[in-house]
Amino acid sequence: MMIRTLPFLLLPCLALAAPDITVADFEGDSFGEWKVSGEAFGKAPAKGALDGQMNVTGFQGTGFVNGYHGGDDSTSELESPAFKIERKYLNFLIGGGKFPGETSVNLIVDGKTVQSATGRFDRPGGAENLEWQSFDLSGYAGKQAKLQVIDKRKGTWGHLTLDQIVQSDAPKNLALNQEFAISGRYLVWPVTRDTTQKRRFFFTLDGEKEPYLYADICLSNNPDFWVFTDLANLQGRKLTVSGSIPGVLKDAWEKVKISDTYPGEEQIYQEDLRPQYHFTSRRGWLNDPNGLVYHDGNWHLFYQHNPYNHNWDNMTWGHAVSSDLFHWKERPAGLNPDAEGYMYSGSAVVAPKGSTTLPVKDESLVLAYTANGFLSYLPDHKAVQSVAYSEDGGKTFTKFKGNPVVPHVIAENRDPKIFWHEPSKHWVMPLYYDGPDYGIYVSKDMVKWEKTSDYKIPTDSECPDLFELPVDGDPNNTRWVAWGAQGKYMLGSFDGRTFKAESGPHQYYFGSAYAGQSYDNAPEKRRVHFGWMRDTGPGLNGAPFNLQMTLPMDFTLRTDSKGIRVHAEPSKEIEGLRQDTKEWKDLVVEPLSVDPLAEFEGGQFEIEAVIDASSSASEIGFKIFQDHLAVWKRADQTFTGANGPQSPVDGKIKIRLFVDTVSLEVFVNGTYTSRYIRQTAGTKPVRIVANGGEVKFDSLKIHRIKSAWK
Repeated sequence: MMIRTLPFLLLPCLALAAPDITVADFEGDSFGEWKVSGEAFGKAPAKGALDGQMNVTGFQGTGFVNGYHGGDDSTSELESPAFKIERKYLNFLIGGGKFPGETSVNLIVDGKTVQSATGRFDRPGGAENLEWQSFDLSGYAGKQAKLQVIDKRKGTWGHLTLDQIVQSDAPKNLALNQEFAISGRYLVWPVTRDTTQKRRFFFTLDGEKEPYLYADICLSNNPDFWVFTDLANLQGRKLTVSGSIPGVLKDAWEKVKISDTYPGEEQIYQEDLRPQYHFTSRRGWLNDPNGLVYHDGNWHLFYQHNPYNHNWDNMTWGHAVSSDLFHWKERPAGLNPDAEGYMYSGSAVVAPKGSTTLPVKDESLVLAYTANGFLSYLPDHKAVQSVAYSEDGGKTFTKFKGNPVVPHVIAENRDPKIFWHEPSKHWVMPLYYDGPDYGIYVSKDMVKWEKTSDYKIPTDSECPDLFELPVDGDPNNTRWVAWGAQGKYMLGSFDGRTFKAESGPHQYYFGSAYAGQSYDNAPEKRRVHFGWMRDTGPGLNGAPFNLQMTLPMDFTLRTDSKGIRVHAEPSKEIEGLRQDTKEWKDLVVEPLSVDPLAEFEGGQFEIEAVIDASSSASEIGFKIFQDHLAVWKRADQTFTGANGPQSPVDGKIKIRLFVDTVSLEVFVNGTYTSRYIRQTAGTKPVRIVANGGEVKFDSLKIHRIKSAWK
């Protein structure tokens, strides 16, 4: 038998990668030749979490550098001995605070810091896990280098962790700088709900140096859902996305692409937890309504928004428009986080000719917003008030080059609510300060602002609104309403410079509603208001979107037994979604009688009821999906979810009750309460409660509410 061998020249020539060079693994009982000062790093590598620290994961071996000796307020510095640069990359495991120059690892070559890295967290939350980062050593081959580890930050995440510093010819962390030609509406991202996995990405347009937005995105190889950057107004331009990711996320990054659709769009508005007539964003988190303004036949709704996950983060101004307050069409973001910081709450106005020195045309849209520089990617920024304007009907906005228009005053001063005061011929800006304190600023041109006064809403805070309403419809008898985020308000007078309280605080809404705002220029001189429904229960957990707005409601001032009070009714546009109405008049329901609502089926409906308060039942109202009560109690005249007595008006209890997929809202004699619910399978949508006696209905109606999305 002949044994054949291949000629030597046919064997492949394999280039063996140079072995890694360990700079430090911190496995000893001391820092060796590393110089240490201060207390934060201790006298030797740590072997695990320290007192008061969360569990630490991701380090290799048994030891690592831990800057938590003495907690977050201790400080320290660590410096390596010099080493020769002999490979293409320096890989290391790092965790802790994301504060450049304060919790950082610096690579020093020729006496200068040439590259720097931090941990990943700068606010409460997060995890104590070390992850790979890499320095590109290109251009430094053969040079001597040192590493400087700084831990001088105090407060939350004021520490750094470090391990396994290795020179290698391959990066453990991938630096990204990819250009996309914008030929479709969306840049799609596969994401996880695990917020400890977020990475920071910067977006620039057409080769510009400054990012037009940045975002922390939880990129994932095994996504819980997909999100997107909406690029509808940027077609034909070039987008560059930069950042860094662990090498294990290379496959996930390759799925980030320009597309005309996004995964899941075919199910949009049909998902199990999707509200059918309340506004929710297509993807991501939603909170405060911002910039409510009516313009060219459209209601504009801006809102606080995280486009990239289920949680609060990346504060952006989402944007939607509607002709009827219910059928909404989402537009790309109105304001994106940039070097100014996160885009916090604010307002919108239509600027008439001559009312501003901003470079706008007549009747242009102007946004006033808080730029929260405390969350900027650049140091030494604070929360300030800025403006932006649009000359294309609100499709795109330009941030004013002269921002901020109101510099930092105190704390996280925020939520400017601009409106035009016609008698004074100037703009007015109520501004939230801190605690129950607010300030008032005025301007002739929306650029130069003068502080004129302060006011308080005791026991409330945030999100000011200030508006005038006639009392009982009398235009010659008006009051000003100073509104706060919790639905508490003061009544008084306003002369264009100073608000003088006459009564309050009163409270209009209860339950999950929060941070509401109203339209200053609604048609027919209406005062239309939206609130945000905070999660006070199961909410929308499990969905790729989170939380909803309240129903739109119209505010009035009415006189009742308590005096002048805010009253509200659902905005009339809801009537356009009603169908299959059933009605009863002069109906009497006893505890054992047949329930006329027992045969109703459906998950979206409205009930209108006028109940005679002389009914003998001790508890009167409705039970929703077996678990959720909306009941008036005779003994103390309280109503489920509302504080204090809700007294009959003219001997009647008037109820408007709305159920959507995950929410219950009730208007009872002008007071409002809301909460999130879950619809329990196999239970009846609604039953009448008549405990301890009969309930006499002057009238009872139930309307099925059709989807606004179909």
